Amino acid sequence: MLVPVEISSLAVDTAKGTPLVILKDHDERVVAIPLDHSDANAIAMHSLQVRPDKPLAVDLVRIAVEQLGAVVYRAVISDVSEEGVFSACIVIRADAGASIKVIDCRPCDAIALAARSNAPIFVRERVFSKQPDDSGMSEDERLRAHIRSIDTVDFGNYVLE
Repeated sequence: MLVPVEISSLAVDTAKGTPLVILKDHDERVVAIPLDHSDANAIAMHSLQVRPDKPLAVDLVRIAVEQLGAVVYRAVISDVSEEGVFSACIVIRADAGASIKVIDCRPCDAIALAARSNAPIFVRERVFSKQPDDSGMSEDERLRAHIRSIDTVDFGNYVLE
């Protein structure tokens, strides 16, 4: 089953120093997908509505798809291995929906292209079920993990008294 998700935030894996995009479904389940720096920049620029002087590589792909009369229909995060390697694809729709093409790609490319194309992002249910179980964590580790998962945009919505 495909679960619709939204880009919740960008973060950094402090252990590896790599950017992450946090995808969240309507039940508040999250998936953290590693990104390369260029895709993290593309997603951040899009979310901040920053327009580069020249198109980024992801913009060139979007423009090429559109010039060929197709649209980016959706991005799908399809699986995650035991080693934590994610699989993804981008779905392109052409010929007024008569032709659907599924293109295997890196998850960071699928997410960046979907974001730039205003296309929905989906995660297969099995990806959520394969997420690491934090039940073996100490209370301190669970608290740290919870604090890291908080969307900092929410901080402006609350006042401490």
